[in-house]
Amino acid sequence: MKRKSKSAAIAAITTALTASLAPVPAKSTILPTTVIESATHARVVSMLTFEHHDGQVFLPLEEAIEYINGLNDNMRAALNAVIEERQNRGKGALFTDKTAKIIKICEESIKQHTRVKEAVKIVMDPDNLAKMYPDSLEQRIAYRNKLVRFGRAIAQGEFIARDTINTIKRSTAPDKTTSLGNTLSDGNVKAMIIAEHKNMGLPAPEFS
Repeated sequence: MKRKSKSAAIAAITTALTASLAPVPAKSTILPTTVIESATHARVVSMLTFEHHDGQVFLPLEEAIEYINGLNDNMRAALNAVIEERQNRGKGALFTDKTAKIIKICEESIKQHTRVKEAVKIVMDPDNLAKMYPDSLEQRIAYRNKLVRFGRAIAQGEFIARDTINTIKRSTAPDKTTSLGNTLSDGNVKAMIIAEHKNMGLPAPEFS
């Protein structure tokens, strides 16, 4: 059932991308600022205010690229602010509460990023681009470049989500089953995402 659901989700995203529309996360899939102490996030722009039944909405591709990049900037700023606050405390977990909920949100975000990247790979296939723009090589190239930019924005969001999970784990004292030495470093996460992109035939992502 999960495999069918994933395939249906990828097919829906693929169809949207062929119509120059791209999925962006609705409020339910974004790390809400209310989960963290709001006083430490004065620099973070307010997140999306509308809801959607399956956690995503579709925007024109160019707008989606800009919007995802903005979300990435906000998420990175939020994570950096929490890390700074944790360093000032000198000890304790990264978040004072709702850690499990934050990890779950990040894990769901990573799953969505993976589905989107698979859909981007399908649409970027030369045959599909030729069907979309049969009479214009220039339009094919231009649209492929947009897809590359969108894919890189998605990869950046995935990296931030993985980085958040790893940072939470590194800030938590290890128990009998968890070792800080087993936690992936930023370099490991980047290498893993780059390898995944290579296997999927996508351009290498850029990280901030």
